[in-house]
Amino acid sequence: MAFAMAHYDIEILGASQLTDKVFKIRTQDKVYALKFSEEDAFVMKQLYAYKEMPDHVLPIYQTRAGLNVAQTERGFAHLTNYVSKIPMPTEKRVADYSQLLRKLHTTTGLEIEKHDVEITSMYQTDYQRIERNFALLEQRMGEVELKASRSPFEWYLMMVYPLLYGMYRRSDDAMQKFYRQLARKKQLPVAMTHGDVNMANMLPCAKHSFLINFENSEFDVPTRDMALFLNHYHQLPGVRGMVTTYLKEQKNPLVVHDFFIRTLCLDLVAVFDEISGESLLDISILNERIAPGMVALQIYDELNAPKRPEKSDKKDAKGKND
Repeated sequence: MAFAMAHYDIEILGASQLTDKVFKIRTQDKVYALKFSEEDAFVMKQLYAYKEMPDHVLPIYQTRAGLNVAQTERGFAHLTNYVSKIPMPTEKRVADYSQLLRKLHTTTGLEIEKHDVEITSMYQTDYQRIERNFALLEQRMGEVELKASRSPFEWYLMMVYPLLYGMYRRSDDAMQKFYRQLARKKQLPVAMTHGDVNMANMLPCAKHSFLINFENSEFDVPTRDMALFLNHYHQLPGVRGMVTTYLKEQKNPLVVHDFFIRTLCLDLVAVFDEISGESLLDISILNERIAPGMVALQIYDELNAPKRPEKSDKKDAKGKND
């Protein structure tokens, strides 16, 4: 209490400790949260997000000295509003979270210029990532096919090979579309991304839900958030529809292409470093790693399906023939 009163123009009636880094402070007119953190890099990001989304991001109040944080032995302290969380079903929370991410990307979206050298460097990075993983898949399949006796994991790898091949092929297709368009326009769509996609970083409240914890936030292609969202929550009902709707709403196709570059390129290098290839548990691990890509593959095929020609009215057709 003494610390808060020394740094802020508030008259405290009571205080309680919620966690080791968060205190709840009551005044006559309002309830605040005093939070301590090891770094202050998030402050400007949160202030920017609050400026764009005041109903969904908590403010940060200035100290008596006109600063956004007060430095102490415990780290950096900042004062914000205290909001009471309400119970919310998981399906509703994840839907609200996806909408908050969409709103963050929409309200902070802009385009930045990319020169040919930068585009070439980006392309090489993405190309090498896809090529490295595809080459590893082909290598492992070649080794497995030559074996007279195979482990259950190796049989499973043979079974999912067509699926993985299809994911890499579509990822490469999205990459080629992305860089052809970027090379022409030289304008990359970016937005403020949250960076730490986790439902624990959303406060469900009665009037408005809030995004919190902007430590990992940065300006990037916005679907990087949605790729993480799909990776974390693909198993929940309705998530495929949420991601599909998000992608359909994108006005710039570069954003959609980037999403598929990320989600359809399974990092097999990391997967094979994690497993032995001999146990049944390895099958579960690989299956879990593939699962988000399978959902992305379904979305890709849905969005890229050939459009059927509309059926003309028979009477109109007859009238035209006449």
